[in-house]
Parts: sequence; structure tokens; C-alpha cells
Amino acid sequence: MARTIPALPRPGTSPALLRLFDAWRAALPEPWTVVQGAAWVGKSAASAPLQDGALDFVLAHPEHGLLGLVAVPGALGHDPSGPAWSVTVRDGRPQRIADPFAAAHDGMAALLHKLAQHPLAVPSRPTVGHGVLLPEAFAPQAGFAAHAPGDIVLDRAALHDPVHAVLGLFERWQRKEPGVGNASSRWWWRALEDLFLQPQRARMLLASALDDDAAAMVALSPQQLGVLDMLARVRRQAIYGAAGTGKTVLALHKAQSLAAQGMRVLLTCYNKELGHQLHRAMADTPNVVAWHFHELCYDLAGLDRRRIKAPPSDARARFFDHELAGHLLGAARRDGPRFDALVVDEAQDFIAPWWQALHAWLVDPERGIRYVFFDDAQCLRADAAPVPGGDEALVLTTNWRNTAAIHRHLTQATPHMRQALCIAPEGSPVAVEPLRPNAGRALRRVLQRVCAEGGVAPADVVVLTARAPQKSIWRDFAEVLLPWKLTPGDEPGQVRLRGIRAFKGMEAKVIILTELDGEPADTRLLLHYIGGSRATGLLILLQDG
Repeated sequence: MARTIPALPRPGTSPALLRLFDAWRAALPEPWTVVQGAAWVGKSAASAPLQDGALDFVLAHPEHGLLGLVAVPGALGHDPSGPAWSVTVRDGRPQRIADPFAAAHDGMAALLHKLAQHPLAVPSRPTVGHGVLLPEAFAPQAGFAAHAPGDIVLDRAALHDPVHAVLGLFERWQRKEPGVGNASSRWWWRALEDLFLQPQRARMLLASALDDDAAAMVALSPQQLGVLDMLARVRRQAIYGAAGTGKTVLALHKAQSLAAQGMRVLLTCYNKELGHQLHRAMADTPNVVAWHFHELCYDLAGLDRRRIKAPPSDARARFFDHELAGHLLGAARRDGPRFDALVVDEAQDFIAPWWQALHAWLVDPERGIRYVFFDDAQCLRADAAPVPGGDEALVLTTNWRNTAAIHRHLTQATPHMRQALCIAPEGSPVAVEPLRPNAGRALRRVLQRVCAEGGVAPADVVVLTARAPQKSIWRDFAEVLLPWKLTPGDEPGQVRLRGIRAFKGMEAKVIILTELDGEPADTRLLLHYIGGSRATGLLILLQDG
């Protein structure tokens, strides 16, 4: 049985094409592969035009080669005096259409160009052919035009035996344009698999101090797989989702997928700790540069080598907001752009100069590939620029991070979370613990219950404060908390102390949310939403009231 991508026909497939899809799947043996609705974004390059492409079907076999087909519903017609192409459906009225034979030819040329960008590509190619499907009509034996002969048309008569028809079309192209190079060199087969057989899992590192940076496999949801399938068909897209809907996982997976296709990818975010996570996750992925924005400026502009450092405190804000972006923009103009794709997480916190500098690093700033992920309810900057394409964003609607109890609590505190549906188990209820009269004893009591009695590893617990850790009340409670230790760094096996703002984009099994009481009402709600949504298993509020 042939391998089909997707496993079932796409929604909206016509009955005639459904029968054809099922016939190919049942009658073609392994290792035949049938891809329905194949679409891809071409690599941008300074010396070559962009070659995006789409085909209704791609049939592939490691011995026979590649065949691309464009399907035309109804009866196809051609007027050579035009030249014009039309199709007549059941209502009897002809409709103008683009040349399907040219579309099939150009689609296969673009696909071959796309495969040639793969890191494994060598100077050889398989047999490549194209054709047009007319599953509901009969074609003239002589064909339609000089570039549209009858022997590359699979009409209703030919499709009485669809397997024989496909094999005959492959033989036709093998005689006309045989493959080039060693037959055993099938790099293109691996490239085809990387392009269309989307993996079911994406690798990312979870919280940085978890068990010596052990890698965890994060399963992609059906909705996320659908988003990735859609992103294979568009060059630029904004993706919006509330906390926990998997934006970072999708950003990582998309960057890995583009890199596997031979593209040079720039992956960045707003948060420093999340940037370190992205950098570690991409450490073994060639063609990807991954840092949070400010470290990206230092890396690409060579600022460490030039000994450029942040100024004293009174000028630091301008340095980080504007001067670093200026250095990044200048380096792009000086050294030349080098990236084919830009992937941005936490895009809601980026300001206008940052976008200008990032786009300057794209080989094709106007049409270069760009995917941005954002949640405007987590925006920490009043001067943030509008997210590019944000008004036409795809929306992620399922919370995959938090338990149902945590999600329900967040919807009560933050109506924004009601946009997302949570399908996780119920989990432990959100706990509210009094901070007074003795804050140190209150936190020690919580750690005793969670770690000593509950068996949770201290490294899986994060105390999040609305203040910076060095200004938090917890910096003075080292002795009271023994045998546990709060660390603002990454000491293995210890409970981490982090600021809520600095932990945005991250997650931990247990979050203890503290020091919200002194914040203004609007800020308190924002930090409650950001901090509480970091918890995957248990959320504890340590507060005055």
C-alpha cells in the first residue's frame, strides 16, 4: 500500500479525486508516496528568483522519480486564437482558468529547485515529469496544444486503471528526460521526506535548570500540526495565541523545518531566558542563529569584538532600545543580508527599530519568509510596535500547557484566557496561601508540603516575584528556608527565584506566585496572567489577602 500524505484525503476533495486517491493508495505498493495538496515556499536567494509552488498531487518512487499533477474539475477547453483556457462544469457555463499544463510544468520546476536547496543535494536529479488530471472528462487524443499533448493527460478513460496510467506517464518522462547521475544517489528522496512528511514531534528544552538541561520531547497537537501544514503554503504569517497554546513549540519546529530544507533561519524573541532556551534547542541545528534580540545584536554586529558595552544606568534604556538596533542595522548594511527566513516569538514586545533591523538581515526583505508568534495580552511595553500581519493572524485556540484547574483560575482572573479551550486533565486545585504574618515561614511551609511531603524535585519549583529578584523580599530569607535554597541563578537541584517579566515564555511544573499585592491593579492582573500561566501542574498564590 502506498504512503499517502495526508493519511486521509483533504477536506473538500471532489468525489472523483477521492476515488483516485483511494485507488492509488490501495494499488500502488511501497515505497510509492502520494502527496495531495503539495505546497511549499521557495528559498530566497540573491542570485535567483523566488520559486514558490503548489501541485494537486505529487507521486514519488525512489526508482521511477517524481511526477507532479494538476487536477481540473469538469471539461477542459482551449482556444488557440486567445490563447485562453476554460473549464465547463455541470451548469454548462465555461469559466476562464490559468493554463493547467503550464502550472504543472512550473510547479515541478519549482519543486526540483526546492529539493536542490536541501543540505544533502548533489549534482544529480531524478526523472521529473508533469501532467494534468481530468477525472470527470474525456480529452482529445491529440491533446490541447503543442505543450499540452495527449500523452501527459490522465482523463476519465485513462483513470479506469489509475495505476497503469501513472506508470505509463512515468515511462513517458523516463524516455524523454531520464534522471541524471548515479541511480543509487537518492538525496532527493530524503529531501522530499523532509519537505512533506512533517514530524509528529518537535524537540525543545524545557526550563533551563531541569535535570542538567535534559531534553524533553513535546508532542504537537492536531491543531498545531494543522497550523504547520498551513504554514508550508504561505510565505508570511502572524500566529496569535493565549498563554499555553504552544507558540514557542511551533516557532522552534518551524525554524527546524526551514533549516532542514537548506534555508538560513534567524530565530529570536524578547525574553533573555527564553532566548537562551531557544539557543540551546537549536545548538545542533545547522543554518539557524537563535538568540534573544539584544544578544542577537551583539552576535551579528560583533559588538563583543568591538568592545561595545552597555553604558551607566541613566542611558541603558536608550542603549538597549535603540542603539543596539542601530548597530544591528548597520551590520546588515555593511556585511550584507544572510538569512532566508525570520521567526520571531513574543513579537508583541518588539519596537519599530527592532523590526527594521531584523528585516534588513533578510535576503529578500519584501518577500522573505517571516513567521511571527504573539499574544498582545502579554505585552510588557507601552511603545511596542504593531505586530506585522497581526490583523490577519491565525489564532491558536487550545491551551496545552496548564491543567484544567489552572486554566479555569486564569479565566476568572484574566478574561483573555477564555479564548482558549483547555483539554488537559483537571490536576491539583490552585492553592492560595497567606503570606503574613511571617513570610519566610509561609514559603518554607509551602516548600515542605510540595517537596518534602509531595516528592516534587526542588528544581521543578519556581518562585515568581513581581519584583526583580535582587529587590525581592526573598533575598533575605536564606536561613529560614533551610534545607531549601532559593537561587536567582541556575544552581542544579535548587528552587529557582525569578522575576515574572524575565520568566515570560518559560514554564515549570510548580509555580509559587508572590509579591503581586503592591502592584497597580492593571499591572497586577497582567503579571498574574503571565506568571500563573507558567505553571504546568500546580499553581500556588502566596499573597497578603
